[in-house]
Amino acid sequence: MKAPGLFEGIVVAIAASLGGGILTAMLPIVTSEYNGIRILLSVLAVSYLLYLIKRSNERTGRVVVIAVWLSVTLASLLLGASLTWFALIQLASVWIIRSLYFHTSILPALLDLALTGFGLVAAAWAILQTSSVMTAIWCFFLSQSLFVLIPAFGDRRHTQDCFIPVEQDRFQSAHRVALNAVRKLSTH
Repeated sequence: MKAPGLFEGIVVAIAASLGGGILTAMLPIVTSEYNGIRILLSVLAVSYLLYLIKRSNERTGRVVVIAVWLSVTLASLLLGASLTWFALIQLASVWIIRSLYFHTSILPALLDLALTGFGLVAAAWAILQTSSVMTAIWCFFLSQSLFVLIPAFGDRRHTQDCFIPVEQDRFQSAHRVALNAVRKLSTH
């Protein structure tokens, strides 16, 4: 599967801001503003995490990632984490998942952390300037769409010389065993 691109990230930002705007308008009808913000953050985080997992080439650990996110989110809700800490936990989960599934060394992961911090600052600036949650969501996810531009320093997984598919490795192993057997038969 091809890695996500910048245009796709912009489309995700549009979808997140529209969905977040709709949720922001609907949640005060059902719950308090404080709980509504927590629900909004949770829905946006899990939606983005599911998108990242779906677009990743990595197939292992998907269920575990969602289970850990759900456990951490529920624990922070049950322990009464402040809204600031709750938002930081959701941001950290996004960063950790992107680092695990899209980056292969520490430098790109640190650049991604800086990008996540920049997104938080952009969202805070937007909410302070416009008082619009939809604009804040747009600014955050628009900045996050730039993660695809982070270069892969020292990335060995994307080079064809270093990657041997499991099927080819099994074949090579069976081929070596067969050659050794033929050598033994021919020398006796």
